[in-house]
Amino acid sequence: MRCLVMSDSHGHDDDVRWMLEQCWKDIGPVDCYLHCGDGAYDFMRLENFIRGRDEYALMYGVGGNCDVGVPGLESYMVLNLEGAKVFLTHGHRYHVKSEYSYIDDVSKEKGCSITLFGHTHRPFWEQRQTLLLNPGSAADGRMALLEINNGKPRFKLLAF
Repeated sequence: MRCLVMSDSHGHDDDVRWMLEQCWKDIGPVDCYLHCGDGAYDFMRLENFIRGRDEYALMYGVGGNCDVGVPGLESYMVLNLEGAKVFLTHGHRYHVKSEYSYIDDVSKEKGCSITLFGHTHRPFWEQRQTLLLNPGSAADGRMALLEINNGKPRFKLLAF
């Protein structure tokens, strides 16, 4: 399963559209699109564009601290993707600007092996109890490609 992970698009959905076009040229079809918050309306506006390319792709997004007023958003999701449990959140409720232990502990307690988050605007990855992965800010030209095969993740940080 090939997933494009983005976060913190902050109203730059035109830039994200351009980045997606570049990704599609380089990596081909995508099975799942994940947005880690602070751009929920951007992700909603991009849905038809994404569906024009990957009609049956899964799309999941959570709310961030700047997504106030967007109806129906959860602060986190636990997803089962290709044999892996994934904790998807923005990160602001888990103190990710100062440390990663808390988000890692919460994710592990939920039975997850992969933790996807944003909020800091900085790309980051580290293997702890879970694989912690922050794609960086899409508003700054950052995303991540996450591939999961039989529960085993591989990823690549992308910069445009």
